[in-house]
Formats: sequence, C-alpha cells, structure tokens
Amino acid sequence: MKRTTLTPAGSRGRPGRMASLAALASAACVAAWLPAAPASASADDGITVYLAGDSTVQSYDPYWVPQAGWGQVIDRYLDDDVTVENHAIGGRSSRTFIEQGRLDAILNKIEPGDYLFVQFGHNDASVSIPERYTSPEDYKEFLRTDYIGGARERGAVPVVVTPVSRRSYNSTTGEFNVSFPEYVEAATEVAAEENVPLVDLSASSRAYLDTIGPEEAKSVFLHVPAGVYPNRPDGTADDTHFQEYGAIQMARLVAQDVSGLDTPLAQHVVDAAPPTGVPKKPAAPAAQTVTNEGARLTWKAVHGADIYRIQKREKHVEGAEFTLATTSTVPLADIGGLKEGTTYELRVIAVNGAGESAPSRKLRVTTGVPDQRYDFGPAGSPVHEGFTEVTPETLYTAERGYGFTDTTGMISRDRGSALDALQRDFVALFGGQYEFSADVPDGVYAVTAHVGDLLGSARTNLSVEGQDRGALAGSRSVVKHTFGDVVVNDGRLSVVVSGQTAHLNGLELTRIGDLP
Repeated sequence: MKRTTLTPAGSRGRPGRMASLAALASAACVAAWLPAAPASASADDGITVYLAGDSTVQSYDPYWVPQAGWGQVIDRYLDDDVTVENHAIGGRSSRTFIEQGRLDAILNKIEPGDYLFVQFGHNDASVSIPERYTSPEDYKEFLRTDYIGGARERGAVPVVVTPVSRRSYNSTTGEFNVSFPEYVEAATEVAAEENVPLVDLSASSRAYLDTIGPEEAKSVFLHVPAGVYPNRPDGTADDTHFQEYGAIQMARLVAQDVSGLDTPLAQHVVDAAPPTGVPKKPAAPAAQTVTNEGARLTWKAVHGADIYRIQKREKHVEGAEFTLATTSTVPLADIGGLKEGTTYELRVIAVNGAGESAPSRKLRVTTGVPDQRYDFGPAGSPVHEGFTEVTPETLYTAERGYGFTDTTGMISRDRGSALDALQRDFVALFGGQYEFSADVPDGVYAVTAHVGDLLGSARTNLSVEGQDRGALAGSRSVVKHTFGDVVVNDGRLSVVVSGQTAHLNGLELTRIGDLP
C-alpha cells in the first residue's frame, strides 16, 4: 500500500515487485537515466521516491496547519506501487542538507530503480545568512556530484527540480517574476549536462500563478485570516510557503511534469487531470463584521470546492461590474480596501479544477465612517485632513479625552512631503512601550493602525483593549491594518504600542456595533 513518510529512520520493508530488476534495467526508457544494475540485485520490490529539499517541500505535523509542502501531498498523484519518503526539511540549502548528513540518510537506503527528487535554491540564495548561503556555482556542483552522482552510484534515478516560485510579481503587469533565477539556470544546466530528468517547477508554477493572478495566489501561499486557526490567532501573510491548497497545486504540477518524462515513474502518475464537474454555488453568505474599510464574510462550505472567490462591486456606481476582492480556501474571508461610508454588493463563487460555480446570492454591506482619527508626529507637522494632531506633548487628560499616558523616551519625526500628511510623520519608542487612550462610548469598535517610515524599517506590536493583536512591519513604506471586534465597556479605548521600533503614524476608531 502506498505511503508517505517524513524523514524516516531505519530500514524499510516493501511488498513483492512485479518484475526483476534486470528486466527493469533492460527497458529502453530506463537506459537513458540509469547505469546497468549490479548482478547481485535483489528482486524488484516496488518504487520508492525520495525527496530532498527545503520547507516548500517538507511535510508538516498538525501544529502547523494549514501550512504544507508539496512533498507532503505528492503521493495523491502516484499509484499504490509507489512509496514516497519525504526527507525535505526547512531552512536547508543544497550544501547544509549534505553537511548535516541528510543526504547520506537517503543514500544509505536508496536502491536501484528508486528515485531521488532534489529541489533547493530558496535557502541557497540567502546571502544574509552565511550558514545557509551557497553560491549558484557551488549549488550546481553539489547537485552534480553529491545528489546526481550519489543516486547514480546506487542505481537510482536522480530528478532535478527547479526552485518553486514565490508570490513575487510585477505590480504594474501582474506577471510573476522568476524566483531565484541564477539557481533555476544552474539546475537546468546541470540536468542537461548530466542527462538527467528535469522537473521545471519554476516555469510551471510561474505559469500557473500568472493564470490565477496575484490576489488569488494568496490562497496558494500562506495568507490566512486571523481567528481561523488556533495556532495562528493573528493570521499569517507569507509569500514563500504554501497552505495545503497551494501545496496540492504544486504537487499536481510536479506530477504533470513527471507524467511527461521518459522514465518508468511516468506510468505511475494518476489523477493529475482536473475534476469533471464544477461545484455547486455557495449558500448563506453573511457579513459577520463590517468596518470602515472592510468586512468579514462567511458562507456554507461547498463539497468539491478547492477555493472560493469573493467578488465586490459598488452598489450605486452605474455600470459597475463585479471584480475580485479576495480568495479563501475556507468558508470565511476578510475583505479589505473598501471605501468608507460606501455600499457594496458582495458574492461568493466556488472553484475547482473544472471551473467556477454559479455565484451565490448578492450580499449588501455598507462600510462605516471612523468616529475618531489621530495623526501622530512632531508638533507643527502637517495634519491629515479630518484627523486630530497628536504629538509627544499630548498627554491624556479627562478634559482633552485622548492622549498618551507617558511619553518618556519617545521620539517623533517628519520625513517630508514624499508621502501624504498622515504617512510622512510618526512617533516611536525604540525597544519600549507606550499607551494611547481615547474616550469613546461603550460598544464594539474597529481600530485601523498606520505604521511605517519612509527612510527605514518599522516594527510595531499592538495590544488593543488588553488583547495582543500582533505585529505590523514595513520597510521604507507605511502599512495599514484594521483590527475588528474591539470591545470597550469602560468608556475608554486603549492601545499599547511596543516592539523593536514602536512606530505609530495614525489611528482610526470606528464604532461598528453595540456591546454583546
């Protein structure tokens, strides 16, 4: 029976094979890739595919849900005559995988007729992490000598896999960039020079991502909303690693490439074609939360759906068409970037490999308008229209109704007119923390924070009404994020700011409901 294992230890036992190794080695399609089998080879006992790679390939235990690597799910595209042993592990380059004895663990077990798939490049390219970095030239030689040579010496088939794409794209055209191009080129060259099979996952993943676009690609990569997974209470936005849906898509691309290779393994690829029917349309869409710039939607899960597309259009704009707002792999999605005080129509479409469902019924939502807005910076700096100025001298008093409780050690800076009046200036407290409070009526609020610095990096942690809301970070830019469901029951909304730099450019407070 087929199985997938993660970095297994010890010897393996495999069921009886259908043909002798001598017969297998004599096949013309194998001769191109394999050396002649040794005369002492034992009876054929099935095919094992070994995987050597990094965190985009590795298997993850349930703690990491929904994170997954393509090696974790590749077995769904291989028949029961194939066993997958996934030795891939995060943070390793082609060099460190060897130095730590992980390749030896494979080569000590691999047998004639087995396969060794090799995908590195992400960590090899980490110039800023010397313990991982491997130059493209050295990477190429490690592939040639250690991986390809090691597999061939044992009568196994080496398969070179080019580095899978990241969610990196041209913001003007929307087309995806080649990730780690020097390593893609080196892998392609060494496969051609050594006459070994190549799975060009760089090319196939980039073509797939170009087809779906940058926004839908968030559901391929590890972009998950807050409050869905217990191990990720603040959500995750990761453009390198995959959630399970994305890992499945990458594994499907690998399998499709394998099916076209001139190797016996190609005959064991199954189910790589898309499903035959589209899913039913989603039912019961509902808005759980509506803020000044976004909404949280839920709906009933649809059997057979791989992903959901959430579309939006402004209600009162004549001729407006539905456009993509976001995507999700679960029946919940957070939509951002909506205009304040504006009515939208939203709908949900279920998608699988066969296509799109009919859209759900339309859901109408109207975004709120912030009750209070604060622009933080030095005294005398421009204040954004509609905002209240807050400087390090603005201490909370009952008469004022807003301000800091303590500003010891705080700095303020204005970076000039390259950014707007809200983004250009900020307050900060390096390595410390401070509290800002504002008097508000009791109720449920959304808090929108603006954090950044045109001339450097900003790393800010936010706690709102005693609840840790995670970190905001940016480099030479200003990031904006809205935190919903902030409950105020004492007439005062408090935000504690801390972190490496503790920048704060602006806050917007929007009442979105009564107390529960």
